[in-house]
Amino acid sequence: MRRILVLVTAVVALACSRERAGNASASAYTSDADSSAREEGMAGTNSGAELEAPRLIPAIQNQLNLMANGTQPPSTTNLTAYKNMAGDLINSMTADLYRAGYADSGSFKALGDSVLEDLGGGAGTTPRIDRARLPQHVDRMQRLIRNYQQTMREAAEQQ
Repeated sequence: MRRILVLVTAVVALACSRERAGNASASAYTSDADSSAREEGMAGTNSGAELEAPRLIPAIQNQLNLMANGTQPPSTTNLTAYKNMAGDLINSMTADLYRAGYADSGSFKALGDSVLEDLGGGAGTTPRIDRARLPQHVDRMQRLIRNYQQTMREAAEQQ
């Protein structure tokens, strides 16, 4: 009797589950194999054609200018915020490049890693920067942004 009860419970649990293994989506906002999410983009997902990085670039450039001319020396709080913003920008630029059909040859990732290494590494590490190396960091970040913008211009011209 106990075996039958366990079997019935298992069958009911499987029958009532909302998603099936073959229909899972990488998006937290969609489930099942909804092709319109990939084709048209659904609200709340990053599957659309809108670029993520351009809206982040002005804030980073402003912070780079403040750090470069010394008007705002990097405090621990500012450096933490800047490091998080830089990480978000690098992730957004990488996503935009892939979305535009450009695979990284390794140089973009290497430059992005160097930028984050200047700040003490990636997520979960304490932010730090050697003031003597600040000009090199500013140059690397600006070079990364220029590289991204040039590649995206070329992608737009090809369409």
